[in-house]
Amino acid sequence: MGWPSKALGATVRAFAAAMITAAGGAAVSADPTGNVSERSPDGQSSRQSAGNLSAQLILVADDRQAFKAWDTPQETIVVGTVRSVVVGGQANAFVVFRGCAPAQSGHCDVTMRLHVYRPDGKVYAVTPPLEVWQYKPAPPAHVLQLSAQYLKVVVEPQDQLGTYIVSASVKDHVSGASLQLSTAFEATR
Repeated sequence: MGWPSKALGATVRAFAAAMITAAGGAAVSADPTGNVSERSPDGQSSRQSAGNLSAQLILVADDRQAFKAWDTPQETIVVGTVRSVVVGGQANAFVVFRGCAPAQSGHCDVTMRLHVYRPDGKVYAVTPPLEVWQYKPAPPAHVLQLSAQYLKVVVEPQDQLGTYIVSASVKDHVSGASLQLSTAFEATR
């Protein structure tokens, strides 16, 4: 269920990832007020809330390590985020969220579309709608969950160096809440 694309010389893929939740879910400390503590170079925030839905867009170098950390029962989950990617390296964009609204079935329906912008401001890649959390029971209140799908961006040798902006439009189709999240990484040699 991947989405491969050659976008301006870059290999970009959205991967479906089956989430394995630890017994009882992973309890993660979070700011219950949804306060924004980080802003990207384009002025948008990597964290936002609308109603009960809160989300943050994160970039990690190792997607497998992120899943492993998420699957380990612990009070706080530590996932190393990335701000710089060398040519040949990758940035994996995940949405971490809580508070999706359950439909009458008890299941959530949250999707996202990701855009990546090159250092010159031109579109580098756009995904189709991806699953944040669909057709699954809502995670327990105040427990953070990692998005079921994510975007993998590989910096190819022919790609521009500089700041790449990654933005996510997150939509809860049950509550109607939508969030605009953005973060960035620096492509270097």
